[in-house]
Amino acid sequence: MGFLDDLVSTTKNVTATAGKKTNEAVKLSKLKIKKSQVNGEIKGKKERLGDMVYSMAKSNEKDNEAFDAAIAEIDALYEQLAEVNKQLDELSGNVACTNCGEKTKNTNSYCPKCGTKLPVVQAPAEVAVEEEAEASDDEDEE
Repeated sequence: MGFLDDLVSTTKNVTATAGKKTNEAVKLSKLKIKKSQVNGEIKGKKERLGDMVYSMAKSNEKDNEAFDAAIAEIDALYEQLAEVNKQLDELSGNVACTNCGEKTKNTNSYCPKCGTKLPVVQAPAEVAVEEEAEASDDEDEE
């Protein structure tokens, strides 16, 4: 029954891999949608800020509190956007150069734009494989 056991094991591995790839694709799509939404919110807030500045200039009335609050909202959205971009890079297997900021695949050792040595980052698939191996080692010990 070795052949059937191998077949079942292989089928389980293929199914698990397909499930992981599908999960990654769904996460990637959700992050792209979130990025688009945050960019839209930033654009809307900037338009309102521009209207506010125009109104203040026309009326010669300054509302520094409202102005500062609008700036703080935009800054918070930029922080949120940076986090979404970071998650997208991690999921896509990209890394940013510490020198010039150019994005490239995390399998590259050097930045293609400026030649700076890139930080070593494990691809999500490598991390998942290592986690599975550790989990299976833990099960074997029990």
